[in-house]
This record gives sequence, structure tokens and C-alpha cells, in this order.
Amino acid sequence: MVIELIELNELLRVAEKGLIHLQAKKEVKQAEVFVSANRLNTFRLCFASNVSSNALEEAKSTESYGLSVRILFDDGKNGFGKMDSELNESAVEKAFLKAKNSAVNDIDFKSFAEPKGKPKLKNYADNQLIDLDDAVAVDLAYSCINGAFDSLKSNKVNENFNLTGELDFIVERMAVVNSNGINEFDESTIALGTLTTIFESKPEVSGMWFDSSTKLNKFKAYDIGLESVNKANALIGGKHIDSGNYNAVFGRLAFADLIYSRLDLNLGSVDVQASPYTEKLDSKIASDKISIYDNGIEPDLIGSKKVTCEGLPTQKTDLIKEGMLVNFLSNSYYAKKYSYDKRFNSANGFRFGGEGRNYYSEPGIYATNLVVESGEFNDDELIKEIKNGIYVGRIWYTYPVNGLNSSDFTSTIRGDSYIVKNGEIVSPLIPNTLRINDNMNRILNEVLGLSKQQKAALAWGEDSVVLTPEVAVKGLKVERIAKGLY
Repeated sequence: MVIELIELNELLRVAEKGLIHLQAKKEVKQAEVFVSANRLNTFRLCFASNVSSNALEEAKSTESYGLSVRILFDDGKNGFGKMDSELNESAVEKAFLKAKNSAVNDIDFKSFAEPKGKPKLKNYADNQLIDLDDAVAVDLAYSCINGAFDSLKSNKVNENFNLTGELDFIVERMAVVNSNGINEFDESTIALGTLTTIFESKPEVSGMWFDSSTKLNKFKAYDIGLESVNKANALIGGKHIDSGNYNAVFGRLAFADLIYSRLDLNLGSVDVQASPYTEKLDSKIASDKISIYDNGIEPDLIGSKKVTCEGLPTQKTDLIKEGMLVNFLSNSYYAKKYSYDKRFNSANGFRFGGEGRNYYSEPGIYATNLVVESGEFNDDELIKEIKNGIYVGRIWYTYPVNGLNSSDFTSTIRGDSYIVKNGEIVSPLIPNTLRINDNMNRILNEVLGLSKQQKAALAWGEDSVVLTPEVAVKGLKVERIAKGLY
């Protein structure tokens, strides 16, 4: 059953009344009130060939709402407090007392955000998702399963397989006001689905596919199921390769995972020297072929927002320009701390977590949609470009090694990956038999080419999107694992 969300005007009314209440207190120098209400509709999919099942195992709706306050006190201390599932003056007062009790003296805190321009995104939420019809959502869930079944039938697979995944439909609403004149609200919608197909062969293989959209009528549930099975089927009969340095093409999902995991351009990380790029601003960090920017104002990408959770307009922020590091992502706190550099624009202060923009944390620094600019090759031309090597479709367990301020990392090649010889794919690569042990800086500087077509890709547990082409690199360092098994 779809839960009715609290209206935007009610959230804004609570925030405005809460600010009046706080500003009346003599010990308050500045105050901010943030209110949010999110709804998540989840449709869990599970089907095993050897177990009787309806395929749609669970359909549920959850709503979370509440408020938080941030206070700058007259004595220079600042504090944060929140209240769950309560939107009234009493909740504001309780949150204020929590903020007062937790207040600390942070000499780097200057003030809350001030108004800065007008938002570029307007009315970008989808009414079909806001007023989600139960029957339509259930039909989409079965459309995903039917896509998988159609592919299973065409590939003549009728036993020893499992399908698992879910469709999520999210509505986010928020309002934020502060003593400096911020008075903003936002509403956004997301449709997101994934399905993993596992063939219990020896070795076991799996395929995964997904789709995301801000509009329900552009969400391709059937294709998710179809492609998930197709990708698993393509991995049957895989082979292994030995340790070595191989030219490689990173598929969009794999390159997105690298961007998420190891391209830390967060000014907060830089501040505590936990990023490999701490002292790299205005330095060459990648090939001339690499340009990356954050774009929060593209209405068709699910990372886009009208305003940040501090009430500031989102925008496009260049990060890497033809290999040169030109900016970091920031929120208001760090932009003010490093105010001598006007490039730090406060456009990425968000309170992401769980099923949307949430009141229960202070604004962190998050990307919206990270865009990798495209190149000049068709996808198949990139395969020809590397001549001999591997195509890396999916990776997982991507971790830094040698500390957070090192570009060294390790990752395991998961699936959708292939062996390339003489510019042609000749065999699937057996999943989980190769570990990448390399350096992100080296990879970015050894780019052989990028494909023309960009597609949106998501990494597990991430709120932002990476819009990326496929990327060919020279000499990827990999080590053979699972010897003796495959």
C-alpha cells in the first residue's frame, strides 16, 4: 500500500515556525531548521528454479519524517539535535535542547549558509511516482521477472538458476530555513531497479543489470530482467588468465565503481589528509583525455536536486579538466573554512542516508551526478584498441591500500568480464579469479581512449550517479586468485 506523504507546504510551515521559536531565545546567535519526509516503496524479487515461488516475494512501503536543528550560540559553540517522527514546536524545542547539550567549540565554523542565486531546476519531480499506483508498481515488478523468464527461455535454461533483486520507488521532500535568509524546499523522485541472475554451474556465474530514472514512464523494468539473464548466460564456459599487466577496457559499471571508491575529491577528506589528492589542486593528475564534472542540474539523472540540504542551488562543478585537477566538492562549512579559494562553491552539502535526504544528520559532502566526458571510439573499437588484454565489466570489494591518502587500491573482477585477443573477445573470464592491485593515478594517466556513448551507472550503496563512457587503459596490474579451484 502506498503511504501518503506529508505535503511540502506543511514541511516548510514547520521549518519557518521552528526558526521563529529558536530565534526568540536570547542565547541563540544563528539557527537552522531542516525538515524532511521520504517514502520508499520496495518490491523484492526472488525466484529459484528448485523452489516454488511467486517471484514477487515482498511489497512494502515505509515513510520516515522528522526534523533537526543546528544552533550557533552566543558563546561561539554550535550544536546539533534531531527529533524523529514529530513535526511541531515541541519537537523543535526537544531538538534544541539536544543541540544545547551537545554543543562544542568549533573554531572552523563560521556561519550557516547565506542565499546565493536562484535554483535552476524547477518542477522536476514525477507525479506518477508521487501518486504511485500499487497495481502499476506490481506490474513493473512482474515485467522485470518476465524479462528474465523470456531470456531464460530463449537461452534454453530451465533449471539451476536463481533470480534476486528489487525495485525501489522513492519520493524525497525537504524544507530548510535559517537565520541568514535561507528559505527553500525541494521534492525529487527516483525509480531504481536491479536484478541478479545466478547460474549454479561449475564455476557459478552471475549477471546483473539495473535501470534508474526520475520518471516512471522512462523506467525499463523489463530490460533489467532481460539483460541480467543475458549477462549471466554470456559467462558460461569461462577461462582464467595468469597474473600480469594487461591492457584493459573498463565497462561503465566497473569504471563507476573506481570513481566512487578511489577518486576522492571531497574537500572534507582533503582537510583531514584522507584523500590521495590532498596537495594536488591545480596539478596534472590524469591523461588529457580525462575530464570529469559534477552536475546536479540534469533533470533526467537521479542524483539531481533543486537545492542542497543547506538550501543552496545545485550547479555544475568542473573537477578535472583535460587531466588537470581544478576543484573539489564542498559544502558551506568547508567552503567558508577555505574561503580564500572562491572555486569551492558549497553546491554539494547534502544529508543523504538510507532511503533519501534525511533530517538525522548534519550536511556532509556528496556528489550528485559525476559526469565523465566521452571520447571518440565506439565500444567495439575500444576492444580493438587494446588488441590483447581483458574487458572488465564489473568489480567489487574495491578498497584503498597503504592508507586513505594513497592512490593504491585492490579490487576483485566480479563478472561481465572477458578475455580479448587480437582485438576480439574470445572467451568469458571466470568470475573472482583475478584481483586488481594497481594505482588510481597510474590508471588515469594511462588512458588509451574513451567511448562515445555515456550511460548512467550506479555503485552498491551509493546515492550519486556516474555518467560515464567505457574507458581503455594500458597495463592494468592483476593477480591470479582461486588457484586450484578454476
